[in-house]
Amino acid sequence: MTPNEPIAVVVPPAEGEPDQPPARPETAERERIYFPELDGLRFVAFLMVYLFHGGVPSGILARLIGSRAAHAFVENGGYGVQLFFILSGYLITALLLREEARYGHIALRAFWIRRILRIWPLYYLLILIGFFLLPGLDGQIGTPGYRAMLGTHLIPFLAFLGNWSMALVRPAPDWLSVLWSVCVEEQFYLIVPLFIALVSRPWRRPIVAALIAGSIAARWWCAHHSSSQLLIVYNTFTQFDTLLSGVFLALVMGWDRDRPRLTRWLRWLQWPLYLAIGWVMTRPHLGHGTPWHRTWDFVWVWLWGLGVVMVAIWGQGWLRAALSYSRIVWLGKISYGLYMYHEVALWARERLFSRLPWFPNKDELLAIATLALTIGLAAASYYGYERRFLQLKRAWTRVPSRPV
Repeated sequence: MTPNEPIAVVVPPAEGEPDQPPARPETAERERIYFPELDGLRFVAFLMVYLFHGGVPSGILARLIGSRAAHAFVENGGYGVQLFFILSGYLITALLLREEARYGHIALRAFWIRRILRIWPLYYLLILIGFFLLPGLDGQIGTPGYRAMLGTHLIPFLAFLGNWSMALVRPAPDWLSVLWSVCVEEQFYLIVPLFIALVSRPWRRPIVAALIAGSIAARWWCAHHSSSQLLIVYNTFTQFDTLLSGVFLALVMGWDRDRPRLTRWLRWLQWPLYLAIGWVMTRPHLGHGTPWHRTWDFVWVWLWGLGVVMVAIWGQGWLRAALSYSRIVWLGKISYGLYMYHEVALWARERLFSRLPWFPNKDELLAIATLALTIGLAAASYYGYERRFLQLKRAWTRVPSRPV
């Protein structure tokens, strides 16, 4: 969405270099790398995860689209996380490449401070809620199960390594399990700016391609040597090919939206893409079963995810128009909160359902109330809590992105 007034960007000087003059407001707006459609796509990714976690009761969904399609959409909705990963890989790399093009180098400290201000405040708030508030309300504190959960997961999650405790030991409770993907992304944020800063341009694409192949090989090894699906789903190395696919897209395509030839091609290629997405997402047990499926199904998912991102940025037609709708863009803007809070809302619905007496359309009304609560929590968090930290990012911004 477009702000009412342009934002002036103040660029901190790199160590040992003269101060850079503050960017003029009109320059900042012209150089802003922001694709509203990708915010809309973030909301789609959230909806997929929301379905996967039971946000819409299966009976309601089955009445709307049929039981078989409902089962497949719910089962495969977890791949919305892969869509989040692709978007992160592309946007972070595009911003870093634009910064390199403008200044000739990457300010690593500024990048990491921006990520801290964006990710850490809400993440650690959910740590408090998930480890202490919700177990306290459930009367679990002091029980053997609670002590075991605390001993297994608290320190890893505090260090953004909770995905590994989930992969190697045991899953976390539902309201904490959403944090695993944030852990993977934080590990990724340590690597990608170093990669752009230290690797020369001719070597970037082949190295990323090799790393993608290495991640697929790691997943193949896990699929052949372990029956644990958790070791694949929560493993940083087996998930990195999805993040790196977004990096590769940025290295190949950059951030320039003016690509008329590509737009013309996408006008026709988008329709086979939609058919492929429909076919993939309605396959039962996607990513499960034989080692082949456990290895390669993730590749089909990020391939169609890349296609959707390309259509959203460089295509024309109904998808881009739908993703650009202002209400959808706004929901995408608060999608970090939607993702982080939705399990809290589902926890509340589960407790309410057993306590409330029967009344007409109970399932439907509670499903609507749960989504409304999720949106309300995310909006209140964004405007009352997160935005205070996001405004601090301006002092460390070198290439402006989404307006705050």
